[in-house]
Amino acid sequence: MNHVKRRSFLVGAAGSVAATTIGAPARAAEDSGSEAAFALVRNGHGKATVLWWGGATAQFAASELADYVQRMSGARLQILRARPGQSQTATSGVLVLPGNRRQATGVPPVWPAKADAQLRDRVTDSYLVSATPHGVLLTGVGDRGVVYATYALLEQLGVGFFAPQFSYYQGAAETVPQSGDITVRSQTSLVTPSWPVRRKAIEEGWSISQAGLTALIDWMGKQRLNILVFPYDYYGARVTRYEDFAAGMAPELAKRGIVVEVGGHGYDAFLRRADHPQYYTPGANVFNVHDEAAVSQYVAEVVTYLRARPEIAIFDCWPPDGATWPRATLAEFGTVTNAEVHVVNSLVAALADAGLDVPVEHIAYIPALDPPTAGYAFDPDVIIDFAAILRTYTVSIGDPSSSVNAYHLDVLRRWRATHPGTLAIYDYSRRYRWRELGNPIGVLAQDAEMYRGVGVNGIGMYAEPANWLQFEAVHLFGARSAWDPALTYDDFTSSYLPARFGPAAQEMADYLLRTSDDPTVLDTPGQGVALRTKYRAAAADVAAARAKTAGTSAAALVLDRLAWGCELALADIDISRCTQANDQVGKQQAMALYRRLTQRHRFNGIQLESSYTTPRYGEQVTRAQIAKEYRSPAWGYLPQIRFTVRQGGSADVTITAQDVDFQGHDVAWTLITPQGLTAERTQGRLRASGPLEASETVRLSAGSAVAPGNYAVTVTFAVDGENLTSARCTMTVSR
Repeated sequence: MNHVKRRSFLVGAAGSVAATTIGAPARAAEDSGSEAAFALVRNGHGKATVLWWGGATAQFAASELADYVQRMSGARLQILRARPGQSQTATSGVLVLPGNRRQATGVPPVWPAKADAQLRDRVTDSYLVSATPHGVLLTGVGDRGVVYATYALLEQLGVGFFAPQFSYYQGAAETVPQSGDITVRSQTSLVTPSWPVRRKAIEEGWSISQAGLTALIDWMGKQRLNILVFPYDYYGARVTRYEDFAAGMAPELAKRGIVVEVGGHGYDAFLRRADHPQYYTPGANVFNVHDEAAVSQYVAEVVTYLRARPEIAIFDCWPPDGATWPRATLAEFGTVTNAEVHVVNSLVAALADAGLDVPVEHIAYIPALDPPTAGYAFDPDVIIDFAAILRTYTVSIGDPSSSVNAYHLDVLRRWRATHPGTLAIYDYSRRYRWRELGNPIGVLAQDAEMYRGVGVNGIGMYAEPANWLQFEAVHLFGARSAWDPALTYDDFTSSYLPARFGPAAQEMADYLLRTSDDPTVLDTPGQGVALRTKYRAAAADVAAARAKTAGTSAAALVLDRLAWGCELALADIDISRCTQANDQVGKQQAMALYRRLTQRHRFNGIQLESSYTTPRYGEQVTRAQIAKEYRSPAWGYLPQIRFTVRQGGSADVTITAQDVDFQGHDVAWTLITPQGLTAERTQGRLRASGPLEASETVRLSAGSAVAPGNYAVTVTFAVDGENLTSARCTMTVSR
């Protein structure tokens, strides 16, 4: 994929934008209204041909249009590559003309001329849907415009792109209406994005897999997001690494025109202490920024890396998370931000000298949240991401009732006043420590309006697949708001909820309101009781919604999982509630339930198993362990890991298999016992298929002569001869 010129997506003034809705977007201001329609399909028969011109994105857009029309009607429209007409702006596009037996043809000049007149002087990613009784034109400014226009048309036709097609959705991530007649109303709909930076960030990537990444990129295109942020190597753990996924994601990004941003924490990934100990001070994990030789070495390493990877469009230049800085560096530069100015600007200059058109991003993040002081300034082409990690989502960032939010808003305004380039928001509304709690969509809507007033240029949000279904509405609102920050909570819910849940829309509106709290309220004594009351009512809302929903519908599948999510959330809340009430018995029961539900539902779209969840029930996991779980086809584990029996006694061990990729698998298990313990069976096979676990019990017995003590029992799991994992339980034998 070629480099994108930095101006092509990093600069774009806020323009007129149609109010976007789910399934059937409102018309843009330029919409000509309703006239005679153009028929794509009539009585189940195709009545048109799809022509495309330009590059890979136009070809992809044409195939997507034809594919969805076929899914809707059963009719397959012919696709042809056309000879492009003369066009200054609409350099790629899709044109649908009457007739289903056409030969390759040129684009009639009237269509590109019309597009140029409409798109002239519009910012990148503006798109046009133009339809008359004589044809339909889909195009835009830049390669992504034709993709956006195509999905906008499909939404007009009733297709709902609610979520990425992660395996656990089982086809319910989208809704596709069925009809033998498909027509496009006459219109001239021109839509312009308010913000040029619209991101999803892999961030820690606990549950990312190649299949999940492909589904995410697909959804990003459908939601008009344009930048995927991927860590170079998160925490240097060699688990979530760009290099491991680059080849698989490249074609998916290219055909949608999405660019990739790479980097993240930290400098040390490129200037390793083990390789360059002379550039580090004991007690500091940031290299000696006051040493020009150290800065030059770091910059050279990054330039070499980016020269070898021309597909990287933006580079994130960050220090390590939890950075500790050399005293000599702070003495020389005065503040951490000033020191980062020196590193970032040195890299910008070196990239320019090397002829690499790769914008550099800096994160305004503690302890470098504040802008630089007088005498220091980031290069104007540097992208600044404002990361208010310590703010609260109880109220919006502009709410004066919160002193911490007021402080962050003041700092953001100072950034806008001092940095003339791109200023975006690094949003934490899907932060990991919230676990399965929190849907602060109303706060996000107020935030976006405030950001727009400040003059922000974009936003990005986490993209962890494992619990996406639990927060589908948050992710969807975030994507829609990134395109149109004027989108209100009421406008979003009044469109999304009926489209997603039909007659149960009101119950789900109540559910979203009851689950909207920032979960940090659990840190306040007494608030666990209030939050528990809200989530119990939310569970009742989901049950009422489910009673109104057809049993096999997409909405039913989502509601069933949200019901599990409420159960999980209540167990989590009870851990804090009982801790604060000094109810140790209740706490232990809540912890045991939370563990069981986390493991049961970690592949069902409502819970991410990670180091943020497992300490809630007293266990620890590694990144490598969790990544292996989510990247495997199936998994096996033991729900109960501690047993106590008397000499000569026995206990039943439950062995469980799970379907991770929802393709269905036969999971073989082997049980290994230490000397003195015997099992009625040592091998078996479980069929794991879909969201429900497959389990069986095996009786373990301790002989009467077995010495008292703890004995480890191991169960290994495999699929098609390849080992998945091993699980261990402890049997305590007593007299």
